[in-house]
Amino acid sequence: MPSQLVYECPVLLPTLARAEQLVPLQFVPCYDWFIANTGNAIPKLPHHMENRPLTPIPLSRDSGIYVPGAAQVSYDGDRRYALSVHSNSAGRYDDRAPIPLADGTWILDYAAHQGADVNQQYNRALMNCLEDGIPVGVMTRERRGGYLVRGLAFVECYNSVTRMFTLHGPVSHETEARGAFVPQGFDDLSPEQQKIVVEYDGEDERRRVTAQQVRREQQSLFRSKLLEAYNEACAISGTNVTTVLQAAHINPYRGRRSQIVQNGLLLRADLHLLYDAHLISVTPDHHDVVLSERLSSTEYARFESVRLREPSDPTQSPSDELLSIHYEQFRRENELFVA
Repeated sequence: MPSQLVYECPVLLPTLARAEQLVPLQFVPCYDWFIANTGNAIPKLPHHMENRPLTPIPLSRDSGIYVPGAAQVSYDGDRRYALSVHSNSAGRYDDRAPIPLADGTWILDYAAHQGADVNQQYNRALMNCLEDGIPVGVMTRERRGGYLVRGLAFVECYNSVTRMFTLHGPVSHETEARGAFVPQGFDDLSPEQQKIVVEYDGEDERRRVTAQQVRREQQSLFRSKLLEAYNEACAISGTNVTTVLQAAHINPYRGRRSQIVQNGLLLRADLHLLYDAHLISVTPDHHDVVLSERLSSTEYARFESVRLREPSDPTQSPSDELLSIHYEQFRRENELFVA
């Protein structure tokens, strides 16, 4: 099994202001257009519209992932970024519909390009957005025709098994102010630690090390809470060897209060990997384990329909609402193997 099935954005606190310092200048007015038009229906993709938006560069191309060329913008070295993505329900890629989150934001699974499209480096540009905390404009094809402008979204993770990028939006100054994209555990940090995370720009090595240490400390605290809640035993397998037990987030997407015990499961390391990759999930109604068909002929098949072990304190049990988000994403990304 690969050591890393899911690649997460390493930027502790991505923001519009930070992104605007890294992208070509022509991207910024385009970001403004996506923010201003969030929720609006358009008859065609912007570059096909009769009255095209008055932005310095086009907002889209026929390719699902649009990466402006060097003739249009000036990149810093060879590191290019995607400006926008669009999905087409009639296309050959199996993009998924957005899943709403309780804070008013959404997540959307977007299929990586395959075949000859890979040679165009579209996936690499979108991965650069993930690695550097750069947002992309999102437009989805509507059944009645035309497209819906979903707004800007951060690329928060890439699943190497299902070959899906997960986008989290809409990104705006308003949603940022609400804390929709704050790092896990940010609210529990001291004011001095919060300042380190907010001001970290990736160039100051001392600040980078400090920020990463803050993240490790928060993850360690989260794990300690889960170890106590689950009596130091895996919630699926019952394994009680603490050295192999990890804290898994049910809903890993950024937002305030994501580090609470009700948003966590104590899982054996291998089961944590499979859970994060949406190869294992838990039903929100009965808390039964379900597996992807990819695991049906493996040693993990024995966990199918196993009832989740829960904390002795009911107030620390996993949130059904958060379990439903993970389960819905699992359901959309995989063919179910359910007895």
